[in-house]
Amino acid sequence: MDQDLGLVDSLTPESIGEPGQRTFNITATSSRGEAIVWMEKEQLFQISVSVKQLTATRNEPSQPAQFVPDSPPGPFPISAEFKTGELALKHDGASDVFTLQARSGESEEEDPSAQPDSVQFSFTRRLGEQMADRALEIVAAGRKPCPLCGGPINPDGHFCVKVNGHRQSSSRD
Repeated sequence: MDQDLGLVDSLTPESIGEPGQRTFNITATSSRGEAIVWMEKEQLFQISVSVKQLTATRNEPSQPAQFVPDSPPGPFPISAEFKTGELALKHDGASDVFTLQARSGESEEEDPSAQPDSVQFSFTRRLGEQMADRALEIVAAGRKPCPLCGGPINPDGHFCVKVNGHRQSSSRD
C-alpha cells in the first residue's frame, strides 16, 4: 500500500544494538502519521551521502515555491513500519524539498498475494542536513576497522586475510 506522510516535522535516524549486531532505521513523523523504515547500514550511509551531495551542489532558491505533497491526506493517520528493499531520493529544486521513497523488501515469490508496503515522506533542506549529519555519526560509530585489511574487528578478535592466517588480530591491537 502506497502511503505519503507529506512534509515531515521530524526525521530521526538511529541504530539499535551493539556494534556488529546493529540494526538501522529512520523514523519520520508528520501531521499525517509516522513511518519507521528499517534498512541496512549501507543504505543509511548512501541516503546520507546523497542528501549531503545534493545540498552541496544545488543552490537554495531565494524564494522557494510552495511544496505540495504528491497525494492528499487520507482519512486515517498513517502508521507504517517495515524493512526496506528499495530506496529512492529526489529533490524538487523549486521548493527545495527532498522526498524519500521506501518500498518493502517483500517479494511476490515469498507471498504472491502480498502487496509490498511503500511509504514516502518529504523534508526540508535543513531537516535533511540534520538527519544526514546524525546518520553519518551513527554509521561511523560501529566496529573499528582492521588497519591491514579494512574489515571490521569484532570484540572477540578478527581473522585478517592480509596476515595469511599467521596471527589473529584483536580489538586490542
